Amino acid sequence: MILTPELIHYAAAGLGISIAAIGAGLGLGNAGFGIQESLTRQPTGNAQNFNLAVIGLALIESGAIIALVATLITLFSGVPKTIEVAYAELGIGLAVGCAAAAISISSSFVVRAAANAVARQPLFSSKILTFMLISQSIIEAPAIFAFIIGLSIRAQLSDSLTIYASIKLLAAGLVVALGCIGPSIGQAIFTRAVCTSIGLNKNVYNKLFPFALINAAMIETPMIFCVLFALLMSYANTQGATFVTAMQALAATIAMGLGSLGCAIGIGYVASRSCYQIALDPTVYTLLARTTLLAVVLIESSMIYALIIAMLLLGR
Repeated sequence: MILTPELIHYAAAGLGISIAAIGAGLGLGNAGFGIQESLTRQPTGNAQNFNLAVIGLALIESGAIIALVATLITLFSGVPKTIEVAYAELGIGLAVGCAAAAISISSSFVVRAAANAVARQPLFSSKILTFMLISQSIIEAPAIFAFIIGLSIRAQLSDSLTIYASIKLLAAGLVVALGCIGPSIGQAIFTRAVCTSIGLNKNVYNKLFPFALINAAMIETPMIFCVLFALLMSYANTQGATFVTAMQALAATIAMGLGSLGCAIGIGYVASRSCYQIALDPTVYTLLARTTLLAVVLIESSMIYALIIAMLLLGR
């Protein structure tokens, strides 16, 4: 089979929406299962859980909607004349599709945990719903970032694009595609722990709320680094790209993607454990908050190291 601009163009469009649809389907199924489980466990909270389900499931679906818009833009932009442009479009599809799938699955764990918390604390449902909405809003960020990167890559497309320049643009999309996985897993681990902790002990809500916002922002930081790096690659001097610079861009992509994976998941595990301990013994909140912050800062430094190496690779 011969690769043609048409084939890669339509593959990029189909791949983006397909990956997003898989993630949305799995996420909606996971959240729906948790909601049904909660409804049968505690009939008193059925009305509250129904409201939570409507809002939570709608937000899970938003990632697929963003991917749909990006796919329509790709299709209505027309078939590229060169295979180089088509390869760059593949980066857009991977970035948007992977980000949409990751946030849908991650967000589903928040909805499921929030539904279980409402089943345990039906009279505390309004605050649990508030936390769920804020958490899902933070989790949704990678899909928006991916859409922005996609538009940035599209702005650089032209018929004069060289194969090495297209690889650099493809790498910019891959940075986002890989970079969103770790933060999404970390957010799922952490926010599920927060909702479960509130369900176990509603009296720790005022302590956990600011603690959760700080740590959720820290988990998202590696993704922000990846987005900024992708912007640098997409707006770099792509016309002067060579085989060496293209390979350096791919190496930098791997460094950023894997760095984001370890950093975000590590922060998620540390912060989630603190949440459980605070729920069991609120008196240790101050000590655990300080210890967690110290651990998070040290874990975050690993992403900075990856960013430094990636920048050196890009700048050589």
